[in-house]
Amino acid sequence: MMRATLLISMAAMALVVSAASDNVGPTPASPAERLRAAQSAEERLTLRATLNTATFSRQASVSSQVVVCRKPGCCRWEYQAPALKGLVMIEKGDAVIRLDPAQKTASVGCARREAGAFDLLLKNYTVTAERADPIIGRAADVLVIKHREAGRPAKKVWVDRATNLILRTEYYDCDGRLATLTFYTDIEWNPPLADSLFEVPDGWKKVAVGDDPSKHWDQESLSKEVAFTVREPAYLPAGFALDGFHLYHCRCSVASAHLRYVDGLNSVSVFERFAQCPGRGRGRGFGWGKGRGGGRNCELLANQPGRMLVRQAGDLSFILIGDLPEAELTRIADSIK
Repeated sequence: MMRATLLISMAAMALVVSAASDNVGPTPASPAERLRAAQSAEERLTLRATLNTATFSRQASVSSQVVVCRKPGCCRWEYQAPALKGLVMIEKGDAVIRLDPAQKTASVGCARREAGAFDLLLKNYTVTAERADPIIGRAADVLVIKHREAGRPAKKVWVDRATNLILRTEYYDCDGRLATLTFYTDIEWNPPLADSLFEVPDGWKKVAVGDDPSKHWDQESLSKEVAFTVREPAYLPAGFALDGFHLYHCRCSVASAHLRYVDGLNSVSVFERFAQCPGRGRGRGFGWGKGRGGGRNCELLANQPGRMLVRQAGDLSFILIGDLPEAELTRIADSIK
């Protein structure tokens, strides 16, 4: 009888352990494996929470709160800041939907998916476990993502031990300054979430987004579309790979070629367009802020996220945006012939 009771107890314990494993999965053996699990955890969790965000620049800081509703395959972000109050973003499968309650319109586009991004990150960055650090009453571990070379961005993430959800993220720019901060509060696990939260409301007008960021063009076809030969930079910092050729229209409807390069965490965008844009210098199109170059054809506009370099060559303009030192962006621009 005692042996039978012991076997039953052991079997019950095994079931409990198995059930717990089904919920949280086995603990990854290395920081890199832990990060890989964390990046996919959101896709299988159901929750309602408040996400606090802050962006810090040389001029000012901006903070906001977003109510997040998430279940497998779907996510809804409802912005609470006064300037964005009521704005809702929905990601469902490969679709991204922007709901504008003032106009009762839904802008529908495609989500950008970067195949192989995590493997590229591990090629260029190290992932280390820094410390255990509880957050919002939950046991969490801090992972540090740092480039193998100096002068590149870095990231810290707080990973929940029970679910692998990233509870807090700190992004540091290439100068080592804290640039963005996000952290969850008030998480409600497994709440009932109606399917209607992730749908366009009845009676709203659907508007297709003009440029599909997930569409990849080949260089020849894109050159025909923008009516000039698209040029690739001959130099890129170590670790960057071509994400793709894309088509972009500014608010003046001027067609631009967008070449995007990634290294797993950081990205560099090269926009190429005709220099004469109706919105230039008047707060539209690519007329971003005041140039500080005193009439030079190459100017650094430091009031944007990361850095932006603008250069004109003949009847074309090249706009480079990336979180890199000024010297690196200049070298990339110099290599476009």
